Amino acid sequence: MSTEQRKKQQNKQKNKHKKKQKEFDPVKAKETAERIAAIEKKRQSVIEIVRESLAKKLSEKLALQKDRADKEERAEKKIIRDADKTKSEKQMLQIRDHMGTIVEAGIKSVYTSAIVPKKIKYDGKSTLTIKEVKYKLRNNLHIVGWGREAITMSSAFERIVGKQLKKGWMVVPRKSLFMMWTFPEAFPKLDSRITYIEGGTDGKPDNTAVQANRKIIEYCKKLKKKDILIVMLSHDIDDLLCCPKETISLKDKLRLLNRLEQLNATPEEINIVRNKLSAIRGGDLARLTYPAKIIILITSDIVDEPMDFIGGGPCTYYHKGEEAFAILAKYNLINKISQSIRDLIQETVPWETVADSQLDDQQKYNFVQSYVIACNADAIEYMAIATYTYGLLPVKLNSGCSGTIEEFAREYVKMASLMILAVEGKITKFDMYEIMKDSTVCPLTDEKIVEIFPSKEEWALGLCLLLGGRPTIDLSSNNGKGGPNQELALYFARYWHLRTEQYPILRMYTVWFLGGSSYGRDGNMDAAGAFGYKNLYTDIYPEYKKIKDKYRDAHLKWFDLVERRATDEEILDARGKVNDLKKIKKMYATVNDGDELFELKTGNYYTFTNVGDIYAIRIVRFQCNCDGLCHKDILCDDKECPVNLTSSNSEMKPFCGKIGEPKQLVS
Repeated sequence: MSTEQRKKQQNKQKNKHKKKQKEFDPVKAKETAERIAAIEKKRQSVIEIVRESLAKKLSEKLALQKDRADKEERAEKKIIRDADKTKSEKQMLQIRDHMGTIVEAGIKSVYTSAIVPKKIKYDGKSTLTIKEVKYKLRNNLHIVGWGREAITMSSAFERIVGKQLKKGWMVVPRKSLFMMWTFPEAFPKLDSRITYIEGGTDGKPDNTAVQANRKIIEYCKKLKKKDILIVMLSHDIDDLLCCPKETISLKDKLRLLNRLEQLNATPEEINIVRNKLSAIRGGDLARLTYPAKIIILITSDIVDEPMDFIGGGPCTYYHKGEEAFAILAKYNLINKISQSIRDLIQETVPWETVADSQLDDQQKYNFVQSYVIACNADAIEYMAIATYTYGLLPVKLNSGCSGTIEEFAREYVKMASLMILAVEGKITKFDMYEIMKDSTVCPLTDEKIVEIFPSKEEWALGLCLLLGGRPTIDLSSNNGKGGPNQELALYFARYWHLRTEQYPILRMYTVWFLGGSSYGRDGNMDAAGAFGYKNLYTDIYPEYKKIKDKYRDAHLKWFDLVERRATDEEILDARGKVNDLKKIKKMYATVNDGDELFELKTGNYYTFTNVGDIYAIRIVRFQCNCDGLCHKDILCDDKECPVNLTSSNSEMKPFCGKIGEPKQLVS
């Protein structure tokens, strides 16, 4: 061993000895231990969050499987139960089956996974066709979108264009991705180039949605003139399409919008302020994306409404001037907001970019094109085709009905009665026009009256009125189960009963109503909708009223016992009676063993496409078979009736009793 090597070895041993001699520092040791403990705590916290998330997803999956099993069990029990029904009850089942098939045809037609391939075509080379408009593709396709509908619409679009799609971003509601992986038709491609981000909390914007939108903004800024950006929009995406300008915080923005809401500002005023504070709404996405071409694909419940401001109009020109300042001044909020928001609101000079020079005569960006891919007008077209199957004449009235649920019921009953009075020759086209021209729910033009005015020559076996829309819903603070279509069906039954009292000739017709949700769920029920007809009111409503009164009395008694501090036994007994009567909250689900609820025969509970509700009203002239099929409130005037043939001098009672019971003669 050389001298140098020996010295190096000695130095190593000395350094090693010094390290061993190094004193123990308790402060540093404590800091190290605390740091390790904090890291371990954070690790355990992440593990717990993941565990809770997995447990929640598992419970949701098991609940969905249970729903499917329950649905199959109900279907099997229904088959057994229906086999024992009377002939008249079976005829009612047939009516439900026919109407259900008609409405389901409409619902299935607007599945985005079904309608996107029908309206968007790709030749496999370089040509994309959207509603007969052609676009050239050169690996220059990008996609962004917001909302639940964007899940299946984007995956269906990607399956069409394949590798022509370079990149995509979808901001979707929470729990949507779980639903996406639950239903096969919603599955994305295994090598999908689309990133899905869940945002929003209980319908309110959150930082996750904001950060996702900032990523979209940065991505769109890099697009060139040769690029094409597909933008997917639908209703009710305000919580997802939220991105405040960088100078203000999300918290400050939401606080201001909540104040405006509390001061009863109109939705239009709130949207003007929201757009002013946004970095993506009110045309800002188009400004950032220019010079790339933009194609907007829309799902909507109304085809005729202005589509420009759906989702806040991210690709619609809006000058963002001084209107927002005037609104805040109107509600005395100028001095009650943060300085950062005040500075932004006081910018009265509109933000102009190069894109704002690309406007046509209608003040629309000439590099932006919009297409409605799915709406309830599409559903009505397919319902009309299905109607012919049962020998009924479809009458397409209006796909854009609006109003409260009670207003819907009144106007639908009025329309059905007018069609009957018209075919009976009791009113003219002019009479119908005068009555319906100013309808708040379903206004009809003179051209529409001429188109739909019925005649006996075109009557076929009957009529089927087809409508669509989205009623205004009054959400109750009480917990319960139900949906707008169930409420509408009950109101329809009630008003049709009153209408037949006013016009006895209407009793010669059998009129049924069915309302269904295009989303596949009516309210918070698994059912998609509900049936309504006259006897539903005359037979069921008195019983419903009775149970409702009993529930109210039982609840008051229980509350009184609690106030008087009665014995525990009395309070528990009263509380038990209240719970027993709580079934009125889901009364419709138990009527006729649930027969009055409409469930989809095929497919899933969810359609992932919400384009509003669709309605069918079946009008058929009553035909007496004299085996208990008669309505309660009409006389049997069938000359071929076996009872009339054998008892010609007898007079039939005006009421036949419950449907399905044999007729009785007046002695």
